[in-house]
Amino acid sequence: MTENKSSKSKQKKKDRNGFDRVFVAIMLHTVVPVLKAKFGVKRDEHIKAEGEPFIVLFNHVTDLDMAWIMDAFGRQIYCLGSEHIIRVPIAGALLKTFFAPIFIKKGSNGMAAVMEMNRYLKSGRSILMSPEGVRTGNGRTCELVPSTAAVLKKLRCNIITVRIHGGYLTTPRWGKGVRKGEIRVEKIAEYSKDRIASMDADELQRHFEQDLYEDAYAYNEEKKIRYRGKKAAEGIETQLYLCPSCNAPATLQSRGNTFFCKCGLQGSIDEYGLLSGEGFAFRTVAEWDDWQEERLREMILNIKEKAAKETEGETGADQIIVSTPGLSLKEILEGHKETVLQRGDLSITNHSISVGEKEIAFADISGVSMISYGILLLSTRDKHYYEISEKKTRYPGILYLKLIVGLKED
Repeated sequence: MTENKSSKSKQKKKDRNGFDRVFVAIMLHTVVPVLKAKFGVKRDEHIKAEGEPFIVLFNHVTDLDMAWIMDAFGRQIYCLGSEHIIRVPIAGALLKTFFAPIFIKKGSNGMAAVMEMNRYLKSGRSILMSPEGVRTGNGRTCELVPSTAAVLKKLRCNIITVRIHGGYLTTPRWGKGVRKGEIRVEKIAEYSKDRIASMDADELQRHFEQDLYEDAYAYNEEKKIRYRGKKAAEGIETQLYLCPSCNAPATLQSRGNTFFCKCGLQGSIDEYGLLSGEGFAFRTVAEWDDWQEERLREMILNIKEKAAKETEGETGADQIIVSTPGLSLKEILEGHKETVLQRGDLSITNHSISVGEKEIAFADISGVSMISYGILLLSTRDKHYYEISEKKTRYPGILYLKLIVGLKED
């Protein structure tokens, strides 16, 4: 009886695998061309791949990277994606049903996803994944997960690296709407199983870092592509979390193609994605990001030094470092369900983060990550998984993430 059930299960998976491929083939000939026209995606010819199955590594720049890459290869490739996607009403169910992706919880150790990847590969299915884990917020490829090469070596399959150009300036992680310009997918390198086996993990990791690195501004400095949009600056305050004029955190606001601070700073973004205005000298989001990263490190150091000087029993109440009103704390439960635990001010002190009355000590946090324009995801040592977000409230989640990481460090 058990053997019969196992056989039926395997047949069901096999049939579904075929259905996935047929559905994706239809999508690639109907829906994807419409999306390509909207986003300005260009492709010269299909990317050819030797040997199967394989893993495609890419730099993560848009929410539709999987569509651009599957179109470039002209076939179904199974995606490794964030668990939060499946919780999106309707879209999540459709994605799960028709694309059969592998989901990973942000902020978790990802071992379950690695095991699932191994099962997909053994069944002959190729996989698409971004070793960054998040979309770039400043136009430069983010640091790759340090264990990427070590894990992929153990999976023993061919690997292809591709680089997506122009995606960041088309739809920056922090932005709203589409800036019509140009996106291209370029195959960089192909690594056979034998070549991978001959390299140590550190060497392979360096190759991946070089293959996937993209500086959107440097690329467009050469290409001079215009990216036209009516809301080019909207949402930029979720990425630019420190004002260079007054040095205050989380004070910028945006509207249309402009952004501003109550201190008097004013700026705008042009068709090349470049900044200009009064109260700052930065030309790119990346340059601004470099400055605020350095300032934030100094801020964290000052907070730690102040805490260290306080004597035991005389600390008093912790001071709030930064706060944002109108957020919800949701717990993600089994089966990708979610429940709202608290609504209120999101606040951070030198040792904890809180929403409303619910406080989570940094010492209890085992993992922290971010999705979309700045939604925080927290994993705790007692196996709870939380999301901090609200549909109508955009906040600099990257600031809170960096504060948590920096203040947790000894």
